[in-house]
Amino acid sequence: MHTRTTRGAGKPEVQHSIVSFPRKHILLVAINRPEYRNCLPVETTIELGALWKWYDPEPELRCAVSTGAGDKAFCAGMDLKQRLDIIKTNDVAHDGGFEIVLNADVIFASPNATFRLPEVLRGVSALAGALSRAMLLFGNHRTMDLVLTGRTLLVEEAVQWGLMKEIVPQEKLLERALDYASEIAALSPDSVIISRLGAREAWETGVSRATMRG
Repeated sequence: MHTRTTRGAGKPEVQHSIVSFPRKHILLVAINRPEYRNCLPVETTIELGALWKWYDPEPELRCAVSTGAGDKAFCAGMDLKQRLDIIKTNDVAHDGGFEIVLNADVIFASPNATFRLPEVLRGVSALAGALSRAMLLFGNHRTMDLVLTGRTLLVEEAVQWGLMKEIVPQEKLLERALDYASEIAALSPDSVIISRLGAREAWETGVSRATMRG
């Protein structure tokens, strides 16, 4: 584990989470509530928001990896403002877990991973940005299929739809995500931040507006 004098200084406490610094410039956040399939109470999601705000300006941290403890489910996090967010999906990413996945920058998943927005089956709606991001990523027909039926998206289909970078064996998943994060963290942090912001701006607002702002 990488050791630095400022590591963790001022870091907010987050319930049901294990926060560590496994490699140089890397933050690892593991949601640790496997008995509840890593579903989180509202107060913990607020605490995670505070953690990401702390992480964003930290000069020694350049990349974050989010995961779920155990091998049964993933559900984690908030939107990161500037730094890269890499998600490691163990198995189930449903409801809010899928919403977080849709907002990630790079996604690695195990062969058993599944994705779902089942809100329509419960009389509610996905309100954390999943609908608009799914529409941008998958297009109208595929998104409508997912959100109007609440069906499960299997990992092979998710790859075909462009959701993730790689399918990785469960036992190698975290190591692969950390290796990738280390590759990014070794690059110029300013260049990575600006490149990421420009790419996300183009994705979210269109090429013309992103070019003008760049």
